Amino acid sequence: AVARCSFVLPAPIMCLYDGLLPRALSIFELPSLRSGQRGIVIGMGGGCDVLGALAFAQAWEARSPGATVLFANCVSPRPMPSHEQLAPHLWRCPPNVVPLAAGDGCYGSTRLEQSLPRGAEGVASGSPGRLASCHRPPCRPAGSPFLLVVPEDGKGPSSVEEVTRANTGAITSSLARLRVDAILAVDLGGDSLTGGVDFASDPECGRDRQVLHALRASRIPCTHLVLGPGCDGESAVGAMRAAVRHVDESGALLGVVPLAPLLEPLCRHSAPLAPNRTPNIIKSALERAAAPPEAADEGDGEGSGAARPDLCTINRHGNTAHVPWSWLTVALAIKLSDA
Repeated sequence: AVARCSFVLPAPIMCLYDGLLPRALSIFELPSLRSGQRGIVIGMGGGCDVLGALAFAQAWEARSPGATVLFANCVSPRPMPSHEQLAPHLWRCPPNVVPLAAGDGCYGSTRLEQSLPRGAEGVASGSPGRLASCHRPPCRPAGSPFLLVVPEDGKGPSSVEEVTRANTGAITSSLARLRVDAILAVDLGGDSLTGGVDFASDPECGRDRQVLHALRASRIPCTHLVLGPGCDGESAVGAMRAAVRHVDESGALLGVVPLAPLLEPLCRHSAPLAPNRTPNIIKSALERAAAPPEAADEGDGEGSGAARPDLCTINRHGNTAHVPWSWLTVALAIKLSDA
């Protein structure tokens, strides 16, 4: 049995999304959680991945009566003086929701996580153990969002194997503390597939790749969700197509999730952030897709000035990428681990 979310349709997707998909795929259906089970949705690379984690956690929870759904973000070590430490590499945010100020990039902090509604493992918005969907602070300390600290970044003398061993141990021990039965791992952009450019010496030391290895090693059933492939500006079009083709050839590509029905929960908390943050790029793409053709042809947001009207120009952290607009409207679902 599969719990159907409101955005799930039973028809196959015939669109290949401008060459992103090697073949037509069906709409992915979220795996079911039985009453009493515990699931977690993890933002793999930190930053705005937590907004995707929150959106999917709310969708998963809504279709899993009696289950507990947590959400979390993977972050580098940083000062967290007001947070509660639950395990050596596991923390949770203070109970009070602190809205973001306009223009706050939140880099190197937990301000983005602290701006989000508190979820399971406490009381949020007067509803025990449920994910809140508003800005009101909880009435007592809550659980989600949790912070999974990824301790090694590969910048020191340690080998890739040593870095991976340390990070895998940290993440799997944190998951054991949370006692989860299933995982959704969310990456906005897809450097978890391609390796991206955000690493010190080896693409396998990038945080998304390190989290991917750890989740596979945990042997907890896990589905990997790549939202808006290319929206982080870290993967060339050819590299992304090759990575998706490799996943499909391995039998792990499960289907796609159109993001339009998730627009509101995904972008509700990203308005104070810059237009080139990943949820806002996805929002621009979805609004463009819904606009009349003549309006879409004019270009807008990150797509302004693109050499071709079917490509979105993304400028982030010194990188420039030209990504098909259609890629930014969909998520890929990939089987990471059965058990």
